[in-house]
Amino acid sequence: MHDREGVTFRSFKVDNWFDAGNKETLLKSNATLLKKFGVEADASQYQNTVLIPPVSIGVGCSIENCIIGPNVTLGEYTNMAQSIVKNSIVGAYSNLYDIVLEDSLIGSDTSLKGESRSLNIGDNTSIDLG
Repeated sequence: MHDREGVTFRSFKVDNWFDAGNKETLLKSNATLLKKFGVEADASQYQNTVLIPPVSIGVGCSIENCIIGPNVTLGEYTNMAQSIVKNSIVGAYSNLYDIVLEDSLIGSDTSLKGESRSLNIGDNTSIDLG
């Protein structure tokens, strides 16, 4: 099949189909993609931090005294300290301090502090759970 520009399109077999319209399947899709593409992060560039693969960390992140992973994607320029995050997606320019997150979606430009939760938080949010 050709489009107007002469580019050829071909069909291909789809191995998995995920409806990423809800939190559970979006997190499962993230985990599948992290495993499939073998994303590796280097824990040595973060102070006193343990990374449990697969983990994807965006550029410019500041991370200290944390445990991250498995199945975690952090957006660029995220700051984390004294936190544990697993099976979660955290948007860019977010700040997480003294928090434990599991099975969570955290939007970009979000600030979280304190306690242990499973959260689904949109962009531009500030929450102090302490």
